[in-house]
Amino acid sequence: MIERDNDTEEADKEYLGYEERNKLLWSLRSDFAWAGKKIPESVEIDGQEYRLRDLVRELGEKESLDTNKVSEIRALIPKLKEKSKVDEELLETEELTKAEAEALYEEATGLLRASMELKDKLEGKGGEKSVDEFKRMLNTQKVIDEKRFQELIKSLK
Repeated sequence: MIERDNDTEEADKEYLGYEERNKLLWSLRSDFAWAGKKIPESVEIDGQEYRLRDLVRELGEKESLDTNKVSEIRALIPKLKEKSKVDEELLETEELTKAEAEALYEEATGLLRASMELKDKLEGKGGEKSVDEFKRMLNTQKVIDEKRFQELIKSLK
């Protein structure tokens, strides 16, 4: 049996504060919240389990997809975004421990990343050009996010 130290157990029981909640929500709502996040291994939506990592990997490896698979993926993308939105709403409205809030945040950003990866793969995006484009957009977004963060800090004072 693995023993946990008291600090870890206490952190799991500590509830999310107003400022911490706002910080997570602000980060989740930024345009590139999903950048660098892990795609969940699987997710259940409407009683159906989707193995997201396998699906993204499979899509990247195939040269072409049959129309049924493309239709399935196109239908899945809005479901992933909607589930992420539900996680965001729970994060915003529910009384959560820090551990619960962090888990919701990670799931939401992972789902956003999965939806973006799937969408990009269907549209044929990828490779070095899109990496350079992504870096440029990310740098632009960092500036915008920093300005928004500074405004948030001012509003909290």
